[in-house]
Formats: sequence, C-alpha cells, structure tokens
Amino acid sequence: MPELQSVGKTSVDHLRLVIEAGKIGIWELDLDTGQAWRNARHDEIFGYSSPLPEWTYDQFLAHIAIEDRARVDRLQRTAIENKEEWLFDCRIKRPDGLECWVSAAGRPILGEKGEVSKLIGHVIDITETKRNEARLRILTDELNHRVRNMLATIKAMVRLSSRNSPDISTFAEALEGRVSALARTHDLLVGDFKGSLTPHEIFYRELGAYSDFADRTTITEEGQPLLSAVNAQGLSLVAHELITNAIKYGAFSNDCGTVEVRISQDGENIIITWKERGGPPVQPPNGEGFGTRMIAGALGTEGSVKLDYNPEGLACRIELKQG
Repeated sequence: MPELQSVGKTSVDHLRLVIEAGKIGIWELDLDTGQAWRNARHDEIFGYSSPLPEWTYDQFLAHIAIEDRARVDRLQRTAIENKEEWLFDCRIKRPDGLECWVSAAGRPILGEKGEVSKLIGHVIDITETKRNEARLRILTDELNHRVRNMLATIKAMVRLSSRNSPDISTFAEALEGRVSALARTHDLLVGDFKGSLTPHEIFYRELGAYSDFADRTTITEEGQPLLSAVNAQGLSLVAHELITNAIKYGAFSNDCGTVEVRISQDGENIIITWKERGGPPVQPPNGEGFGTRMIAGALGTEGSVKLDYNPEGLACRIELKQG
C-alpha cells in the first residue's frame, strides 16, 4: 500500500509540473452557483498578476471580446445540453486593455441524476500563435503581390540600366547588380534572419536595387536604433512598397523627384518619415488596393503606418518599437 501511495504522489507531482511547464490554466465551474475554482495561471492569462478573490462565469464572459461573446456562450449552452465537450478559441480583453487570444476546453461532470453539474477544463494563451498566423498571411499575400509585380519591376530595372549603358556588357552588369540587390532584400523577407538591423540598413538594402535613385534619396538617422527580426522584415515590406509606388507613380517616376527619409527615436519608439517631392501631383486612391493594405498591416501590433496624400508629394509616418 505505501508503494501505491508513493506512485500516486509522484504522478500528481508530474502532472503539476506538466501544467506549470505548459503554462496551462485549469478551472472547474459549478453550474448551480456560477462560481469557478481555478489555478493562478488561469488568472494570469486573463491579465491579473495575483489571483482574484473569486471568478464567475459572468466575469469570464465580460472578458471575452464583444464579437466573440455570443458564440462562446452559445457553445457552452450547447455543450451542457448535449453533454459534450466545450471547445473554443476566442479573443479576450485584459484589464490593461490588451487584446489576447485564448484556446479553452471544458468537459461536463454529471451529477447523481445524470445532469451536468460542473464543467472542468483548461485554458491556454495562444496570442503569439495567432500573431504568427497573421504575419504569415501578410507574408503570403506580399509574396503573391511581388510575383504579380515582378514583370513591372524587371521592366523598370531594364529601363534604368539601359539609360547610361554604352554596350550590352555594361547593361548586363548593371542589370545583374540590381537583381542581386533585390534578391538580398527578398532574403530578408523570407529568410531565417536572426540578428538585428537598423532602419537605415533596411532602406539602404531596398534602394540598392535601384542605384539610379541613390543621388535622389536622402536618409538621415539619429543614433543607431536596432530592429528585431520581425520588425526588420515588416519594415522591409513597407520600404519596398513605398519605393515601388514612388517608381510607378511618385517621385521616382520622373527625372527630378526626390525622397527624404528621416529616422529618429522617441523613447523606446522609432519614428520614420518618408517624404516625396518633385514628382507628379499626388492623387488619393479611389479605393484601398493591396499595396495600401499591406503597408497598413505589415508591422502588425508592433507599430503603425500613416499615409498622407499631399498633392506636393506622398508622405508616410512609420512608428515601431525598438529592439
């Protein structure tokens, strides 16, 4: 008998370690009272640094994002009625205003008369997974966008390379250099980049594919703010789209337009401004094309982008976190 007790204690200890290592919130909801028992991790997931005195089903619903609340409540009622598992993913709003994602599951516990008296289950934070999924969708859409624009981009490269090329050999060398530069910035987007880059390096890489615009672009940077891999890739998308748009419609579409890029810091935030001058008069788009949507969403929750369709030249303000 002592040996069996020892095994049981070991199993409980192992289960506790698994729950702690997996950062799993566990809970048990009494359907008669609406009160729930839960572990400390549960309350942490919902944004509380220390356990609350009590937790009820109504409190839980109040934390669910309004758009998801009715669905989650309906799924619970269906699970109780059919005596089946309650499974759902949803967004929650924490007390600090941060929106997160959780995945939860509950299993019914039957009372003496066969009715569902309790639900017992777990909840885990899947915010990072959802952010990665959103980023993957942006990257996939951007890759498709780049493929659709590839012929136009190559056409622009051919035109630029042929302007000052006295012979085929010089033309081929210039074109090869531009394609190589474009490939390097493409590698930053899709490659397994682990280090840090400055915003100056991002714009320098993207502009490297179009050396004819080097003397028409001014980049000034205060200090050397560093970007994480995710932010560097997001900024690369924005920079590429701004440059592409300038070539098609803006300051780089003629022989005299210029672009000024200013990079500064405001506390932990990096502020980047892009200003075009000397191009054709800017006309605001009739609708929101993919390029505009991509610019707006490339930085995700890590930053923001604001476009100003000034008739004298497109202006863009980018704000993102350092590091």
